[in-house]
Amino acid sequence: MNRINLTLLFFALLFLGQLQAQSHIARQIEELEKDFHAFEYNKVLEKGNFLLSDPYVTKEDSLQILKYMLSSAYALSDTIEAKKIIHKIIKCDANFVLSPVETSPKIIEFFEHVKRQIKQNKPIVPLKPQIITVVKPASLPLASSMLTLLLPGSGHLHQKFKKKGMMYSGISLGMIGGMIYAAIETEKKEDQYLSAKPGADFDRLYDDYNRFYRARNLLFAAFLAWDFYVFYDLNKEWQVHIKSRVKNDGVAVQLSWKW
Repeated sequence: MNRINLTLLFFALLFLGQLQAQSHIARQIEELEKDFHAFEYNKVLEKGNFLLSDPYVTKEDSLQILKYMLSSAYALSDTIEAKKIIHKIIKCDANFVLSPVETSPKIIEFFEHVKRQIKQNKPIVPLKPQIITVVKPASLPLASSMLTLLLPGSGHLHQKFKKKGMMYSGISLGMIGGMIYAAIETEKKEDQYLSAKPGADFDRLYDDYNRFYRARNLLFAAFLAWDFYVFYDLNKEWQVHIKSRVKNDGVAVQLSWKW
C-alpha cells in the first residue's frame, strides 16, 4: 500500500512541477510581449532564444515566441536573422500563417517570400536506395593454417601479409621464449624444494616454485588465446555493405559489416 501511495505522490509532484514550469513559461512570454511593445527588440531576440531552449516549451509557445522574434528582427532591419527565424518557424509548422491583424503586411510579404524560397530549394529526388556490396573471400590453404597453429604469425607470412606476419611472429617468439624460461625455472625450483634438507627455508623455496609454476601456466594459457586470435584473424571473412539513400534534406549513408 505504501508503494502505491509513494507512486501516486511521485506522479502528483511531477504533474505539479510541469504545471509550474508551463505557468512560468506563460509569464515569460507575457514579458516578451511587453518588451516587444516597448520596442526592446534586441531584448526580445535575446530572451526568445533563451526561452526556445526550455524543455517545457510547447509547439504553440515556440511559434508565439518566434513570431515576436521575427517582427523584432525585421524591425531592426536584420533580414539575415529574420530568415533564420522563418526557417525555424517552417521547421516547427510548415503550414504556419501570420495573422494580418497582429503582423505588419511587409513582414507577412517577407515571410511568404522566404517560405516560397524554402519550398523551391528543397530537393525532391525520388531515387531508390543504392546498395554497394564489397566481399573479401578467405579461402585459406591448409599449410597456412598449420603454420599458424605451430607459430602464430607464420601463416600470415605464408599468405604474403608481411607487416602483420612479422609483428605476430615476433610476439609469438617472445611468448614461446617466456614459456620455455618459465618451464625451466619451474622444474629447477621444484627440484630445489623437493631436495631441500631439514633446516632450509621451505616457505621461501615453495613460494619461488609456486611463482614460476603460475607464471608458466599463465603464459601457456595466454599463448593458446593468442594462437586462437591469430588463427581467427587469418581465417576471417567479412562482408562490407554500404547503403546510400538520397533524402530531401541530404544523403544518408549506412555502413555495416559481418564476419
